[in-house]
Amino acid sequence: MADIFQAVAINRRATSVPGSSGIFQLTRFGMDKSVKPRQSTLGTGSTVMGSPLSTSSLTSSSDRDQQLEKLLKENKQLKQKVDTLEKENITLKKSIYDLSTHYASTISQGGLQYPSLPYVLDPEVSAQDVITKGQDLINKAVHEAAGGTVDGAPSSTRESKTFEIKYELQGHTGAVYSVEFSPHGKLLASGSFDKTVRVWDTVSGQKEILCLKSHSLNISDLSWSIDSSTLLSGGYDSTCKTWDIESGTLSGSWETKGFVQCLGWDFVNAHVFYYGTSRNVLGMIDVRSASSTQPENNEFQSHPISPDVQLTNDAMINSLYVSRDGIHVITGDSKGAVKVWDVRARKCVKETIFDQSRNPISHITVGRRMTDATRRSLNDYDEPRYMAINSYDNVLRVCDRGLDPPKSDMRLVHTLKGFKNKNWPIKASFYTGKEYNASIPSRLNNAVEEKSVLLATGSADPYAYLYNIGENSSELMQRLEGHTDRVYAVNFHPTEPILASCSADSTIKVWGPAVSRGKKKNIM
Repeated sequence: MADIFQAVAINRRATSVPGSSGIFQLTRFGMDKSVKPRQSTLGTGSTVMGSPLSTSSLTSSSDRDQQLEKLLKENKQLKQKVDTLEKENITLKKSIYDLSTHYASTISQGGLQYPSLPYVLDPEVSAQDVITKGQDLINKAVHEAAGGTVDGAPSSTRESKTFEIKYELQGHTGAVYSVEFSPHGKLLASGSFDKTVRVWDTVSGQKEILCLKSHSLNISDLSWSIDSSTLLSGGYDSTCKTWDIESGTLSGSWETKGFVQCLGWDFVNAHVFYYGTSRNVLGMIDVRSASSTQPENNEFQSHPISPDVQLTNDAMINSLYVSRDGIHVITGDSKGAVKVWDVRARKCVKETIFDQSRNPISHITVGRRMTDATRRSLNDYDEPRYMAINSYDNVLRVCDRGLDPPKSDMRLVHTLKGFKNKNWPIKASFYTGKEYNASIPSRLNNAVEEKSVLLATGSADPYAYLYNIGENSSELMQRLEGHTDRVYAVNFHPTEPILASCSADSTIKVWGPAVSRGKKKNIM
């Protein structure tokens, strides 16, 4: 930049002196130009520098100055673009570190080669598509979603139901990938890229009470047992582990084929859990099938891969939901398919594609019931009505599951936009407690349906998004601002309108209904 200004100054001095060469060079972008004052020739062999040509010389000098100013302006714009690209490059490097750290660790520990990362970057997508393209674009997208364009339903802000940060939980030293309230609501578990599982007291002190260390790579998913006494964790070290919460100790560890992407306890059999992996495996483990303790020294060891159930899919299993009937497991995979598996028959019995481009599904979720912790009978289960499906096409789809899920067909009822999901394992969560509850009519008591639920989702920008989902309409209620990096996951409290969010900024934030201040707020 200094070279160009210096050249301009030299040229202007040169052109002000008759007969000077006025030569300068533009070297910053590889341009080599020679500019000399023009001389006009009238007649054969005669050169005239009189007054009629002075005007032409001045005009030429003015044109030259305008060209230089234009070049300087273009150069300034190019420099700004270069600076922007450099910042985006730094952001991209920081982002992909989260996804590549487990791969580097695997190489250093033994050179195991995996064909792909659990969540791969689309090779056809540019860096600008992967990272945030600027706050103005985010604001525009959110504004469009909030302005009455979500499924054609007008959007409004309900002050009594907007959320605000209640407190923040700090302690993790890496991105927090998963967060999960216990069924009784008194504890909150979090899993992180720092290889630890932490348990927080959400009632008395909002403080960390356990830091569980045994995984050798980052934690990908968590699941509580029905009675809140045992926590299940899965990680990219290809293991599933169980933890006794009362004693704060490891109670079991099982090896898996591939990185553990997702897991969940069975709703009927308290000894069984399911997991999905990057090597296309849907597995089931009965924790009673092998002892997890070495009698001679009372230490825990990893078990061989459980032979109980291993079903092979045709793609990575990124998310799963265990049906309350004790028979079916629903999975979302990297080929965009939602599949229903009969674990007794050991086969896929139904496959549904909502996105014809078959973008990977990062998460599927349904609401929880206040009675989940006590419901045990196969004849006494009530499946939540709605299922939400996060996809890499930046769309959160909400499906009505019919009268007898998972046997009945799902019907797409809402497509929610405004947040960012492209290429990131973003998770969502329903709240179906007080004021918000939409269940199917119970086969036992024909309960009357209530009309709406809350649905929150994380996002690849530093926000969480809160939607109100009704039978015939949906609206973006609020964009939750507070994190400084991607929000990987959100999770609602089982009985209260309390939301936990976890982020690449290494923090967990807990949100609750905002205190009314007598003045209506806008969400933007």
